[in-house]
Amino acid sequence: MGTGGASSASGGVVGSGGKTGAGGATGAGGGTGVGGSTGAGGVSGGAGGSTSADPCGPSNPAVVPLPVIGTGTFNVTSYGAVGDNKTDNTTAIQAALTAAGNAGGGIVTVPSGTFLSGPIVLGNGTRLEISSGAVLKMLPMASYPAAATAFITANKAHDIALTGAGTIEGQGQDWWTAFATNSALARPQEVSLSNSSRVLISGLRFQNPPEEHIWVKSDTDVTITGITIATPGTSGKSPPKNTDGVDVTATGMFFCNNNIVAGDDNIAMSGTNLYIGFSTFGVGHGCSIGSITENGVSNVTVDHLTMNGTTSGIRMKSARDRGGLVHNLTYSNITMTNVQNPVFITSFYPTLPTDPTTDATMPITATTPIWQNITIKNLTATGSTNAGILWGLPEEKISMLTFDNVKISANTGMEIFHASGISFINGSSVTAKSGAAVTISDAAVTGVTTTPF
Repeated sequence: MGTGGASSASGGVVGSGGKTGAGGATGAGGGTGVGGSTGAGGVSGGAGGSTSADPCGPSNPAVVPLPVIGTGTFNVTSYGAVGDNKTDNTTAIQAALTAAGNAGGGIVTVPSGTFLSGPIVLGNGTRLEISSGAVLKMLPMASYPAAATAFITANKAHDIALTGAGTIEGQGQDWWTAFATNSALARPQEVSLSNSSRVLISGLRFQNPPEEHIWVKSDTDVTITGITIATPGTSGKSPPKNTDGVDVTATGMFFCNNNIVAGDDNIAMSGTNLYIGFSTFGVGHGCSIGSITENGVSNVTVDHLTMNGTTSGIRMKSARDRGGLVHNLTYSNITMTNVQNPVFITSFYPTLPTDPTTDATMPITATTPIWQNITIKNLTATGSTNAGILWGLPEEKISMLTFDNVKISANTGMEIFHASGISFINGSSVTAKSGAAVTISDAAVTGVTTTPF
């Protein structure tokens, strides 16, 4: 069964399933932590480039500390698990995880096969490794033991990891169908890791959760690299609802080399010192902040992001009853294709008013949304429905937002309401097939021609 004691993880994380960019260079990889995670590939550029450091490897200054994982090994089949897609392996898998925890941590391996299971819990110093060819599958809705209990959980833990080249499957279709007729139905996430420190998720494929794929709340030093999230839904069946890719509230996050297709936000983030880089987002609601921002969001960097077919691109949302200070955000080197709303910032979530000239001024409170000090740089958007919406509050305007070398082409233009210090520089432009390129009301905008509402 299990062997060994514990040792420290060191080094970086190499991403899995490299992304391709234009004119770049093949990543040289990062260090491999003892008891850490090594994916295949990294991020690669176009043909003809020279070798350079992997932008998702340890040389990236945004990396955060990785978990310290025990050296013991615990194969779930040694505890009675059977990968036959029929046996309920909840007890066996939990026994392996518990043994690892009792040994001071270790690597719990799920080998090739399809392993059904109910809810399981990770302990300190433990890495759950889902091997290539392995599917860790949630029990079907009819036999899942507790609807509100997430599939893989940890709370108040430290040094935990989910890694490998396998798949986590949520069997979500029955849940989505039931939710379509009962919106009060409680549904489990695939992964919920809360109040924990030094968390790693790397290399895995996540699909078809009943609700969110990955839920990381109130954690410190979170690393998510080389994962694929693929839940587009099935034509003719109830669509996935609230199946966010990654929901994260963290102090320190490194999110790099990930590919996300989801039924809600591709990523929804809050916290401070958050990095999102070198990733691809398909169907989903975009790179999001909010709607609950009352604890504040700051020091966010989004760099080298490709988006195709998302509902929104850069998305920030809140309201007077749930807002807070959101500031010091930088979005750069972003390509959007067929994104409905490339830039969407609102203090009127979930429903926009129809006429900004009739928006009433309200007293500023502790939950008034504040959006300020935002830079969007080197962004190109084509095939969009609307160029964008910036809709602040009359009592608290969106302020100090710079579009730097931003070029957006859309069917209709951008609307900017209740905003100040909005600047378009270095050739930034909005091109609309019909109507005004930029319509404003109660807004100070420079660097582009504007039309009053």
